[in-house]
Amino acid sequence: MENVAKLKLFSKINNGSKMDIILYNIAVAIILLIVSYLAGSIPNAIWIGKVFFNKDPRDFGSGNAGGTNAGRVFGKRVGVLVIFLDAMKLVIPLYIAWLVLTKAPIYHGSPLMYTVQEIYVEGKTDAIISWPIYWVMAVGCGIGHCFPIFAGFRGGKNVSSYHGLGIGSSWLIGFVPGLAFLGILKWKKYVSLASIVTAWFGVLLSWIWAILILTGVVHGEMVWFVTYGPALECNYVYAMAMTFMATLLTIQHRSNIQRLRDGTERKITWMK
Repeated sequence: MENVAKLKLFSKINNGSKMDIILYNIAVAIILLIVSYLAGSIPNAIWIGKVFFNKDPRDFGSGNAGGTNAGRVFGKRVGVLVIFLDAMKLVIPLYIAWLVLTKAPIYHGSPLMYTVQEIYVEGKTDAIISWPIYWVMAVGCGIGHCFPIFAGFRGGKNVSSYHGLGIGSSWLIGFVPGLAFLGILKWKKYVSLASIVTAWFGVLLSWIWAILILTGVVHGEMVWFVTYGPALECNYVYAMAMTFMATLLTIQHRSNIQRLRDGTERKITWMK
């Protein structure tokens, strides 16, 4: 793919040195990590539980602060609300980062980073950051959700954040695994099993799409076919973010995996 071949990881602007550009990338990445970690650290289940029920969900059920356990302790509606809020604490900062990094004019009108349309269709590469660095937000948010600084570093299992990343960025990589999640849940009745399997299914889809882009099978306007328009760029960096989130999710479910092996994992009773 001609335009992809032209795309350079680090580009010089205003005669800046390559090292300056590398340092700029590192600085932006660190800032995004800190901001996203703080956003991910918002313990929705814990705050809702303490304010409205005078309970900490970590003292009941599975002992974590995720939407599933909140649903067990406080009811289904609260559980759904927590899942939604936990997903949004990744989606909202992610899109804000994308807007800032792709639209903020600096250096005599040049943006920090070009939009996917300008890079893949128009062939522009002279940006300080010519790769979708906003995906770093997923990493920070996932860590914050699991180890929140605002809740003694005892959080959830990254399911809501992972699905927030998938659904918030791509209809294909978000909703197709979502349907698979419901199918596995109905079949096996294990939330943990459905969560782990569909997480890696989403990773597989993200890498397939990334490889299609890298090999030039998908190019031009088709680059954003799986997204909600020419916005977030679901390329190999996105696939790496998805892989990290799925790995974190799996690690956080290690006790569930052991119970699945032992045959002692709790099944749901609300889906027939």
